[in-house]
Formats: sequence, C-alpha cells, structure tokens
Amino acid sequence: MTRYEKAAQTIVNRCVDLKRDEAVLILVTEPLLDVANILFQACAKRTNKALLLQLSHLTPQESLPAAVAKLLQAMNVIFAVTSPSISHTHARRQACRAGARIISMPDINLNTFSRIASMNVERIVSRSKKMADILSMAKEVHLTAPNGTDMIIPIKNRQGYSDTGIADTPGAFSDLPAGKASIAPDDGLCHGQLVVDSGMGVNPSDQERLTIVIKDGRAVRISGGATARKLSQYLSKYGSDNRLVAEFGIGTNDTAHISGYALEDEKVLGTTHVALGNNISFGGTNDVPLHLDAVIYKSTVEIDSKIILHQGKLAIE
Repeated sequence: MTRYEKAAQTIVNRCVDLKRDEAVLILVTEPLLDVANILFQACAKRTNKALLLQLSHLTPQESLPAAVAKLLQAMNVIFAVTSPSISHTHARRQACRAGARIISMPDINLNTFSRIASMNVERIVSRSKKMADILSMAKEVHLTAPNGTDMIIPIKNRQGYSDTGIADTPGAFSDLPAGKASIAPDDGLCHGQLVVDSGMGVNPSDQERLTIVIKDGRAVRISGGATARKLSQYLSKYGSDNRLVAEFGIGTNDTAHISGYALEDEKVLGTTHVALGNNISFGGTNDVPLHLDAVIYKSTVEIDSKIILHQGKLAIE
C-alpha cells in the first residue's frame, strides 16, 4: 500500500467513518484530480454510492451552481478538493445543516496529502480542543514573532473552535490536514503589525516581506512589493470588508511540515495564523466571499499575559 492509499484510508475510515450504505461525493477542480481520484478509489471500496464531480471553473465570489448546492445536501459525506476553497460558502454550511459530514482540502498537493497517513488523530483532537477551550476563556491575545509581527487581538466575546480532522457525526466539518484551534476576534478591536511568512500570495523567493498594518480590526496598509500590490488589488476587487480581521489560530499538528503552503503551514505545531475576510463559519459576523490566511512561523503567544507558545514551542501541554 502506498502512502497516498494509506492517507486515503485514514480519511475514509477514521476521519469520516464512511458506512457501506452511505452516499459520498468528491467535489474537485481540475488541478487536484490526482488527489480526488485516490480518494474516490478508497471510497469505492466502502460503498457503491461514490460520486466524483469535476467543476469546470470556480472563483471566490461565485456561488456553487444551484444544482450542485442541492446535490451537496443529499449526500452523507462530501470531500471538497477544490481551488478555491468552498469552506466559507453558504452551500457548504447548508449541506452541513442538512446533515452532511464534510472534509475540505483546498489546493492540497500530493506531498501534503501523503502526510495525513502519519497524522496522530487522537493527539491532534486532544491538543486542539484544549487550545480552543483556552481561547474561549480568554480576553486578549498578544502575538509576536521574529519576523516583526506584533499584534493585540481581543477575543473576550467569542468562542474558540477546534479543527480536529474528525467529521464522523451529522453536520460535522473539518479541514485536512487538520490541527488548529482558532477564534474570531472581537469586531473592530485588533491592532498592530502582521508580517506574513506564508499565505496571501507570499513566495519564498520574494525579496520584500509582506507587511500588513492593522487598525480598528482592519488591514489599513499593505506593503511588500509586487506581492503587496497584488493582494491589495485582490482585496479591493471583492469589497472593503475583506480587509477585516477574521480569525486568529494556533497550529496543533506535530506531523505537518512547513511547506510554504498555507493550508498545511497553519496546522504545524508552533505556527500561528491571522486571516482576513469571512468568519461566519466559526462565530464571526463578516459574510464576504474571501477568507485569506497569513501564517506566522516561530510565534510567541501570550493569552491574558500567560505565555502559551514561545518562539514556536508549546509552553503548555
């Protein structure tokens, strides 16, 4: 058995606990067909109700076609292997409300997919839930990092959310790779400087760091050469509320690797992430078409003046 097949079996058997009489849909866009086909083969060994649906085109501001959204609501299990992500769409939330169990793997590559095979699910579940509880009880986060990040993130009016990789009950939703605790910050109160290590269009070859100044909960200035210009144009294209701070999160997965790819980087134990845009899915109020994560490496996190993470190392366990 290859690592890809083992990863697919972990997802199908452990993460969603697919039953033999259940209907499962794999939703895919063309660049990700390799991963989708591996998943389809694993699903087909468990049920004869496995479907693979390729979307010809998908953009952040567009809703899924009505027929596809309706199909999602008729499924027991859905794997969204798409670019861009459908995690923050109304169609995804409606399907969960209808009882579908959904795993989202936006822009996933084969290397990241293969590492799911060695994911310690129980450890990730325990650590993620514990960190989410800490966030729920907290009033304020102070985030710093060697790259120059220094932010104050008030969170006293919101509840923490754990992304565990497990979606085995009706309506459950998770990302894969999994492993984070996150929270939607209090509206209009975040401030400071966010310097991006990965995500938001950042490439390792970029000569200028992408730096975002946050004031009153909003990205008011973005600098960093061509990457900054592209990000500013992209955010402006979809409306000013896409500049609102949507999420603060802490990675909890000790088998994930820093790869320069935000979906995996944000789950790595010792990283943090700050997102702009949509946060409806985890208790926020900003319903916009974008959700963009900025990942910060080697973070230090103080929650209510207590150090939880120190230069990328957990100070509690």
